[in-house]
Order: sequence, then C-alpha cells, then structure tokens
Amino acid sequence: MSHPSLFGILYFPYGLMVGVPAVMLGWLATRAGLPVSAAATIVGIAFAPAAFKFLWAPIGDLTLTRKRWYVIANAVCAAVFFGMCTIPMSAATLPLLTGLVLTGAVSATFIAFALQGLLLHNCDPSQLGRAAGFYQTGNMLGQTLGGGAALYLVRHSPSPAVGGAVLAAVVLSCSLPLLVLREPPRVGTGSIGARAREVWGELRAMLAKVDGRLALLLAFLPIGTGNAQFLFSAVATEWKASADMVSLVLGVVAGVAITLGTLGGGWFTDRVPHRRAYFVACAAQGVLALLLLFSPREPWAFAVLTAAYTATLGSCTAALTGMALALAKGGAASTKVSLFLAFNTLGSLGLVKGAGWAHDAWGTPGMLGAEVLTVTVALVVFDAVSRRVLR
Repeated sequence: MSHPSLFGILYFPYGLMVGVPAVMLGWLATRAGLPVSAAATIVGIAFAPAAFKFLWAPIGDLTLTRKRWYVIANAVCAAVFFGMCTIPMSAATLPLLTGLVLTGAVSATFIAFALQGLLLHNCDPSQLGRAAGFYQTGNMLGQTLGGGAALYLVRHSPSPAVGGAVLAAVVLSCSLPLLVLREPPRVGTGSIGARAREVWGELRAMLAKVDGRLALLLAFLPIGTGNAQFLFSAVATEWKASADMVSLVLGVVAGVAITLGTLGGGWFTDRVPHRRAYFVACAAQGVLALLLLFSPREPWAFAVLTAAYTATLGSCTAALTGMALALAKGGAASTKVSLFLAFNTLGSLGLVKGAGWAHDAWGTPGMLGAEVLTVTVALVVFDAVSRRVLR
C-alpha cells in the first residue's frame, strides 16, 4: 500500500486552482484599477465547478484510466497557470482570464476524480482518515501558501513568463507520485451505456443504506464550511490587529493551522466512526465561533482564536472526505465522493454572503452569533433525525 502523504502532493494543483485566482489574480486586478467585484467574480468562477462536479463525475469513472485523466487534467492546469501569469491584467483581458480560470477549474475536477479512485485502490481501508487528511492538506496548502507563492513568483521573477514557467513546472512535477501507484480496475465491462447503468446502480446501493443517507444529510447541512474565515480580515480592526498581523495570521499562520487541522482531523477520523468525527469537528468549529464572540478584543485573542478556528476548518474538511471515501468503497468512487463534497458545497452556498449580511445588520457579534446558532440547530436536527432513523 502507498503512503497517504503522496496524495497531498497529487492534490496540490487542485488547491492552486483556487489559490492562484484568489490571491494572485485578485491582487493584480485591484492593482490594474479594476473593482473588487471583478476579483470576486474570478474567485467565484474558480469555486463554481466544485458545487456541480458530481454531474460530470461519471465521465471520470467510465472513460479513461485514472492516471491518464490525472496527467491530462494536470497538464491543462499547468498551461492555464502559465496563461494566468503571462496575460496582462486589464479590463480588456479580464474575459480571457476569466475563461482561463473556468477552464482550469473544470479541469481540476478531473484531478479530483482521478485521485478519489486511486486513493481507494492504493490505501489501506484502516488509513482512509489519514489519507483524507493528507489529501486535503495538499488542497488547503495550494489555496493558502500556494496562492501567495504564485504572486511572489510573478512579482519577483525576471519576467512574468519565467514566473509562469516555474509555476507550471511545479504543477507538472506533482504527477510524479503516480509512478508508484497502482491503477484501479475500470467500472464494469461492456458498452458505455452498460457501465453507466452500473455507476447508477452503485450510487443507488450506497444511498439505499441508512449510513449513506445519514452521511449525505450531514454533508448537506450548512456546517463545517468556515464561513467566518473569509471575513476575518474585514473585522480584524475590532481586535486592534494591525495590517502586518492580519497578513501574518491569515497567511502563514493560517496555512500551518489548516495543515495541522487536516492531518489531525484525518487521524481522528481513523479512530472513531466517520459520521461522529465530522459531527465533532463541526461542533468544535461552532465552539471556536462562540469563543471569538465573547473573546477580549485584543490582538492576541484574534491571533490565537482565528488560528484555532482555521484548524477546525481543516479538520471538518478531512473528516468529511474520510466519511465520503469510506462510503465510496467499491465501484464509481468519483461519482460517490463528488456527490458528498458537492452537497457540502451546495449546502453552504450563500452562507458567506449571509454572514456578511448578519454583520451589516448586527455587527460582528451578530455574524458570529448567527454562525453559532446555525451550527447548534443543524447538529440538533441531525442528532434527532439520526436517532429516529437508527431506532
């Protein structure tokens, strides 16, 4: 069996496909005199395919091998990153760059499809939580530290093309762990239609089980998504945090915290029932929001509690992935796992906007209080439903 850490390397380009648009293109857009809404649109396009990727996930299960899909998708992403770095940011080029982001984001979903099947075939079932932790660590580091590194390359390389070439080379090198992984068997035999029916049968079989339905409900509930994380920079002045502290805490410290959270969440998921691991991780996130709500408005409290909150986001992501992987054993892994992760994204759509609305209406206490209330109600509802179903 392969070491789970390999999947962190393999999944790094997926995280970069969010981190580079959010950090590098967002910074370049504002420097080019474009409105913040333009940067927000780019980030939204980078996230959007993740919410609907279950619709085309069967393509990853039914057609090429997992390794071939990974190599093709990763090569497309590398080319897209090169384009992002070398095309000058302006109002005239914004549609082209937005199209590149969409192309890369859709391609990155095939990286996910490939790795979900490879992970289940190459990791011991007793280590699925650890594998999920390393897998999501690569994703989160790509979103945080990777995005910042891309911006540094563009700003400090002899030319944007050099920076783009270095970034593309790093992305292509992430394919190397494929050399030591075993290719899983294809789903079914016969025609595409026959294999598609088999994929549908696998999905129905999973959802026919009580565990499958309860896990899907838990994934859909608006919890574990770290809504306040995206607004910490906007409210940092209430804790008297300086610009330099915000940059440090929400950059380097957040990258370390979320790594510890994903690895710790993966370790915990291997030791308790997967649904319970996700339940506990989501509850911990609610507790941290409560502590922030009543914390002293001092810089040290902002640094410590936002880092801890960020770590719970990593734990929630790892636990959700571990739960989905455990239920996806068998065929059609891409379709099964993508359904859980997409439902989680769909369940959280609009929550960041809702957090912003709560802040505008009732200030930071209202924003954090709304999150605490949402988590509490969601977990109580899930506990009541699960007790009734399991009885």
